[in-house]
Amino acid sequence: MAADPVVLAAQVAFAQRVRGSADVSENTRNAQAICKTWRAAVHDLDPDRYQIEALVAPELDQKIDVLDLETNCAYELKVSGKNATSEFYKDVVKVLMWNERRKKRISALVFITEYEFGSPLLKAPMPQAYMRYLANCGLSVTVAYIRHG
Repeated sequence: MAADPVVLAAQVAFAQRVRGSADVSENTRNAQAICKTWRAAVHDLDPDRYQIEALVAPELDQKIDVLDLETNCAYELKVSGKNATSEFYKDVVKVLMWNERRKKRISALVFITEYEFGSPLLKAPMPQAYMRYLANCGLSVTVAYIRHG
């Protein structure tokens, strides 16, 4: 199976990140810049295929980072793996709300986060059980890890 170009674009954007800063504001700005760079790179791959920041519903004020219109796959990027589970669950809910409001449903979600902090949290029993549950309900959820270097 070929590497996913959306995940590869996240890895490239992540490789440009500032490391080792204790400044919360600097880390927040850096994460926002990485996400912006990633979304732009994905858009450049094929602007007719990838919808960037797809609005779930106006009243919910939530967006899906990237939606692949050909495969009906959503992508969400959490730059820092710290607190990845909270963002993971929130992103799953965004997809569920999207599907509740549309005939053309999202069939898969790829949650992208950094490996060092995100992996221990998302490989834990509860998130793994939830992903199996969602698969039984028709939604494939996978986690893709990006790394330093």
